[in-house]
Amino acid sequence: MEPSYGQRLIEEVIRLYPEYILDPLDVQWNHGNAAVVALEPDGAFCGHVFGDSKETGQRCYQIATRKVLQVWRTGYHTGRFEALVYAGKLDENQFGVQRPDLIGWEGGVPLRRPDGRWIASAFSGFRGTKDVEILERAAASVGLGLRRD
Repeated sequence: MEPSYGQRLIEEVIRLYPEYILDPLDVQWNHGNAAVVALEPDGAFCGHVFGDSKETGQRCYQIATRKVLQVWRTGYHTGRFEALVYAGKLDENQFGVQRPDLIGWEGGVPLRRPDGRWIASAFSGFRGTKDVEILERAAASVGLGLRRD
């Protein structure tokens, strides 16, 4: 059976990961521990935890899971969704999300499959801009499109 887009995304992030841990700014907080997750339109969930610390890996995984669930519920990048909510341009209640549950950190990214359906993805462990960058690079490599707004 051919891997799903989510599985292919995770495999590509795993391939790119060693390049990112060379940057001291991206490893200073979590010492190379990180997590990536993807949630398919049919509810299939996949992911990977990086690093040697189970404690830090768990924390990264929990944050990535919060990010991916928000993307899955809203269809918006984390960070962007919160900005729209607090600017009064979106009502979080229409997505079934309450403000105390928002996660404003970057790293949750909606990705479009070739069939037009969305995959929610998230990375946690690097600086927010790098969390997004690794996902976007991996997505481009496996044929997934990006939401821009």
